[in-house]
Amino acid sequence: MTAEEKILYKLRKARKKEERLATALNKIEPTESSETTHDPEILTPEEHFFFLKMGLKCKNYVPVGRRGIYQGVILNMHLHWKKHQTLKVVVKTFSPEEVKEIAAELARLTGGIVLDIHEDNTIIMYRGKNYSQPPTEIMSPRVTLSRKKALDKSKYRDGLRAVRKYIPKLEQDLELLRAQAANNFNPVEHVPNADDQNVGSGKSSSTPLEGSNKLKEFLDESKELTENESKTDLLLASESEDLSDIFETESDAETEEREEQPLFLDEFEKFPVESDGEPEDFEEHLRQITMGSKVPVTSEEDVNSPNFDEVDRIFLRAASLLKKKRS
Repeated sequence: MTAEEKILYKLRKARKKEERLATALNKIEPTESSETTHDPEILTPEEHFFFLKMGLKCKNYVPVGRRGIYQGVILNMHLHWKKHQTLKVVVKTFSPEEVKEIAAELARLTGGIVLDIHEDNTIIMYRGKNYSQPPTEIMSPRVTLSRKKALDKSKYRDGLRAVRKYIPKLEQDLELLRAQAANNFNPVEHVPNADDQNVGSGKSSSTPLEGSNKLKEFLDESKELTENESKTDLLLASESEDLSDIFETESDAETEEREEQPLFLDEFEKFPVESDGEPEDFEEHLRQITMGSKVPVTSEEDVNSPNFDEVDRIFLRAASLLKKKRS
C-alpha cells in the first residue's frame, strides 16, 4: 500500500467508527422525554446575594464525574437539601459550555434555582423558598440513566469526541500528500524552490548537499576539539612533572639538612664532665657565680642546703656551658 492508500484506509475506518458510536449514543439515551416545565421562584437581588454568599461558604457538595447526570446525582442533591438551603455541584471532565447545559438540566430535574457558576466548574444551587422533600419517584426520576448506562454513555461520548478530532487530521495529511505528489510529478519542468516547499508542505526539508555540509562541519569541529584536548593534556603533564621535580628537590634538601643537624640530647651527652679549672660540683660553681667569685666557699648553710634534681643539674650544666661560649 502506498502512503495515500494508507491514509484513505484510515479515513474510511474512522468514519465508520464515528457512525457506529453515534448510533450507540442515540440508542442509550432515555426513551421517555422529560417534558416537565421548570418554573423557578423569583428572588430579589438581596436574597440572591445572601444565598449566593451562603452557598460559597458552605462545605456540602455533590460531585459529577465522567458519568454526568444520572439517578444518584439527583438523589444526593435532595438529601443535601433536606438540611441545607444551598448546595455546590462540582462538575469535572467537562467544558464550560457543557457545565452550563448540566446546570440547566439539574435545575429542570430537581426544581432548584441556579445562583451562579463559580470558576467554570462549580454550580451553586438554591433549593427554593417553599421546599419540601419530594417522593422517591421524583428524587430518583426514571428519565435519567442508571449508573451503568451512564458509564457506557460517557465511553461512547469520549470515543466519538476523539474520532471527530482525528478525522480532520487525516484529511489534512491527505491534502498535503496530494499536493506534494503534484509538485514532484514532473521534476524536469518544475524545480521546486525553498519558498515553494515552505508554501506547499509547511515544513522545512533539508537536501542531501546541506546534510553533507553539516556533517563535514561537525567532523571538523570534532577534530579541533580533540586537538585542543590533546594539547591541554600535554601542557598539564609537563606542568605536573615540573612541580614534581621541584617538590622532590626540596624534599631531598630538607632531608639532608635534617641529617646534618645533630640532636640536642647528643650535644648534652658530649659535654665534658670536668672543666678546666672548674670544680666538678656544679652546685658550688653556681654559688661562686652568684657571689661573684670562683673560690669555693664552704659554710654551714651550704652544707644544710638541699640537693638538686637531675633535671636541675642538666639545666645548670647547660647554663654554664653557654656562659663559657659567650666569654
